[in-house]
Amino acid sequence: MTTSRGRLAAGLLLTCALATGCGGGPEEEAQTFVLDDAFAAASEATSYRTSSYTAQDLSSSLMGVDTETEIDEDNPTTTAEVSPELSHITMDLSALLGPVAGGETDLGFEMWVTPQRITLDSRDYAVLKEADPSADLGPFEPGVSFFDLDGVAADDPEIVELMLGQGVTDLRQMATDLPDVLEDVERDGRTVTGTASYAEVMAAMGGDVEQMSRSAAGGIALNLGIDVDELTDLYVDFYEATPADVTIELDEEDSLSSVEYTADLSEIYVSIFDRPEMFDPRPSDEELAQVEDLASDTEWVITVLQRFEVDDDLVVDPAPETDDDRTDQWVAFLENAGF
Repeated sequence: MTTSRGRLAAGLLLTCALATGCGGGPEEEAQTFVLDDAFAAASEATSYRTSSYTAQDLSSSLMGVDTETEIDEDNPTTTAEVSPELSHITMDLSALLGPVAGGETDLGFEMWVTPQRITLDSRDYAVLKEADPSADLGPFEPGVSFFDLDGVAADDPEIVELMLGQGVTDLRQMATDLPDVLEDVERDGRTVTGTASYAEVMAAMGGDVEQMSRSAAGGIALNLGIDVDELTDLYVDFYEATPADVTIELDEEDSLSSVEYTADLSEIYVSIFDRPEMFDPRPSDEELAQVEDLASDTEWVITVLQRFEVDDDLVVDPAPETDDDRTDQWVAFLENAGF
């Protein structure tokens, strides 16, 4: 994929028009220069490193949770090395899956991605099997395996698109899409701020909003007796209507260094129970009142930080060799998960 500098420039000009509400003059020219300078290198990048961090404040009587996590830059959730022909991604799931394994432990997986194959190292998952030998981990059974993208491309192109389109931000695409959706853009020193809908930001950062909404809706729809398509549509609408605050940090050369965005998702469960016609069977008015009361105190704020380093000389180490083909397990796993 090649990003057109002309398209980028047009997007930057449109962003400035939206942000400043003016048709020209010094203020717009200065704004255009800031964004162009910030994203120029990223728009041309073919090899780069990323580190991703996530924090959330979540308390809810409905869900029976009260947790608060902060961004720990010593422990990224995801790290990636991206090059045109091979990418290497490491996921750290210790905080999420450690309790399932019976305590604090290093737990995650590595993936090597080419246009033809995804290689997965899930040997860390042995601790989950030790904790529960009967657990069915599907394609994440401990070992080194691969997903044959070429083998399923003809029959299941959507699954191939899903596997290749999630996880790591396409820096060049983000350099086009993010400036195009940002509004109320301001600069203070090496910090640029703006706003956009949560859906727009997720899409600009490489996420498939429809599939991410379906993933979030799947388990809830099953437990509440709601059609998953209807609930997915509700999630998409909610994400499109929810604002996200975006902070872009610049390096000493005024080029993009990091993107951070924060969104308040507290009203999502209230939104669900505001649509009782989705439920089958439909709850009584008394039942609705009870769950709406529990949902009303939900506070859920999520923050995602991604740091970027362009490196034209980056060489990604090759994937380990394996003949363990888990393509069928991957297809079944994704279909059963609602994708």
